[in-house]
Amino acid sequence: MNKIKVLCVVDFYLPGFKGGGPIRTLANMCEALGGNVEFSIFTRDRDLGSDEPYPGVRANKWLRLPSGVIYYADPSKFNAKHMAKAAAGLHSFDVLYLNSFFGYRSSISIYLKQRFVWRNGASVCIAPRGEFSEGALSIKRLKKETYLSCARLVGLYRDVHWHASTQLEAEDIQRQFPHSRGKIHLAADPVSAASEYSMRPKHPRKRAGELAIAFISRISPKKNLGGLLEILSRVDRKIKLSIFGPIEDPAHWRNCQTIIKRLPTHITVEYCGALEPHEVSATFASYDLFAFPTLGENFGHVIFEALRAGTPVLVSDRTPWHAVSTGAITVIPLVSVDVWRQQLARAADRDADEQRSLEIAALEFANRYAATDGARSDTLKMFRSVAAN
Repeated sequence: MNKIKVLCVVDFYLPGFKGGGPIRTLANMCEALGGNVEFSIFTRDRDLGSDEPYPGVRANKWLRLPSGVIYYADPSKFNAKHMAKAAAGLHSFDVLYLNSFFGYRSSISIYLKQRFVWRNGASVCIAPRGEFSEGALSIKRLKKETYLSCARLVGLYRDVHWHASTQLEAEDIQRQFPHSRGKIHLAADPVSAASEYSMRPKHPRKRAGELAIAFISRISPKKNLGGLLEILSRVDRKIKLSIFGPIEDPAHWRNCQTIIKRLPTHITVEYCGALEPHEVSATFASYDLFAFPTLGENFGHVIFEALRAGTPVLVSDRTPWHAVSTGAITVIPLVSVDVWRQQLARAADRDADEQRSLEIAALEFANRYAATDGARSDTLKMFRSVAAN
């Protein structure tokens, strides 16, 4: 059987990492499906927030690299017009795969060109990456709802397929586009091979009454660092919070700094900058807990990264992850601030033996999750179905 040819458009890709989960999702997809799908990736030549291109990367031409066949466009050429010229060098492709819905350069303009100008026979598949969740839509709500209303009014997006990572995301998509029924493909985001998670990280020995929390994510309203800081202001235990991640939204970070200044003295906070991907697991292994009151995730690779490091997770109910009886994952409604406070106090009170049991449970959960192959087969099925339509 011939390989399915997929042209992916994504704002940021390897060797970048500050763009978060979509980079990891696409890289894992390329790794998992490389034998059946020929991926070509059109992306920017620099990482999120960077003014400099990746060192050693030649821009504005197709490159065959270990991470895939990639076209790194400089800022002036990351647009629909130049993508069409780049795509001409591929001869043909079966699926145009857009890794955003609201991104103007990486999705809206390209979709409109594909529908009304190019008409090259390729099917369009859009992965909203959680952009239709209630939390994500609450950010710049008026602008997003205006575009969605106009799109529905004139019948846009009736011709596209959709990639939903979870059943919740499938419902979010159908809520925005009722005519999408039958064109929503449910396929979980793949993770890397299970052999990578066989390590047993050495966590520092925990002391009862104290808690070391890691927050590893982009600093943006959607990730809700400000909400976590507000919760911590009401916890009467000795807690250290270490923040890792690029500052995507300076205004949100300024608000966080204001909250930090008025925290009680028994709550200490440090900002440690962004991490390289290979540093994430080792960093998580230095902490007792990953606390993540996110407004919405369609998958949440960082949650899996914490678990594979043996770090228990306390997460909001706006992700596809569910609580497990071992305590490796605890899910709390986003609005239940008192429950968040109580759970953080309870985590601080754990002694070393209780903490070690949770660390083992988290690692075992990650190993079992990585060993499943459902995401790979479902994603391949999706691309075959889209390419055939």
